[in-house]
Amino acid sequence: MNRPPVILSDRELRILLLEDSALDAELVTEALIDARLPVSIERVVSADEFTKAVREESWDLILADYLLPAFNGLKALEIARDISPATPFVFVSGALGEEVAVEALKRGATDYVLKDKLDRLPATVLRALAEARERDEKRQAQGALQQMLDERTALLHELDHRVKNNLQLLLSLVGIEFRQAKDEQVRQVLGRMKERMQALAAAHRDLYDGQGSARFDASRFARGLCEELAASVPGVRITPEFEIGNVEVEAAKAAPMALLFNEIVVNALTHAYRERQGKLKLTLRIHDGTLLFRISDDAFSLEEKQAAKDSASGTILKALARQLDAGVEWPLDNPAVLVCVTMPIQDVG
Repeated sequence: MNRPPVILSDRELRILLLEDSALDAELVTEALIDARLPVSIERVVSADEFTKAVREESWDLILADYLLPAFNGLKALEIARDISPATPFVFVSGALGEEVAVEALKRGATDYVLKDKLDRLPATVLRALAEARERDEKRQAQGALQQMLDERTALLHELDHRVKNNLQLLLSLVGIEFRQAKDEQVRQVLGRMKERMQALAAAHRDLYDGQGSARFDASRFARGLCEELAASVPGVRITPEFEIGNVEVEAAKAAPMALLFNEIVVNALTHAYRERQGKLKLTLRIHDGTLLFRISDDAFSLEEKQAAKDSASGTILKALARQLDAGVEWPLDNPAVLVCVTMPIQDVG
């Protein structure tokens, strides 16, 4: 008879053995000891003994016969999976047909060994223990990853909360200065500053709404920005129209993009829609890796276009465009288009 390979373990293995035959239990024990496995085996026979042992103690492995008086291995498997689902469960039986074996594996058994081939038991036991250890390590790694994710999510929420509070505080301070300012030029500067901060706050709200995101929904932001700003212009009726695709960019571009859009739209509403009604047609789409942001109408007068171009906050627009690697054009030869922004998009959602 071929002896099983020598298999060593660094600690004593606690094994629960469900077996009604004392002789078979001795053979199972000898097979494991013969392979130099340090084992401590506790044998149980009845359903009550088995259930109590599984519930009250911790086991490295469960070995079980399939047929027992008034009890069977599938019922034992059900009990073990319910009480201690992580413990490997191996059938050791003299009568385990193929269909029964397949059914046992489907129900959660780790493996099975026939009693007339107990020389295979040590390798089967070690394989079952290795798989259980691998699953346990995976669960621990997933748990650690989930804990890290929860901690970072909590940190993100705290950061989000603080940023919102700080922006609101600054908006309140600017509002106080605006209301108390006597000089009209100072009021205009403070008003523009407040508008820019509101654009930043809106971008932050869209980006971190709920749980935070690695993507900035530029489409939703641009639509909301135009609707809000168009409705706020006193004495002028402006109807926004939209030709907007699904445009998302990486979160790092959210703030400069929000400021750029705000700067252009405010500038257009201030200088290109004076004392008249009109349609603000906003186009935002991506084509061949390039983002297009365009403001157009049925027709702008040359004076309106020139006023919008010359009155733009040149230094701010240039800085924002440079940060986004964008181009800003005010085409004087096309009456329908007031301004056009083009920007390369590398990471499109």
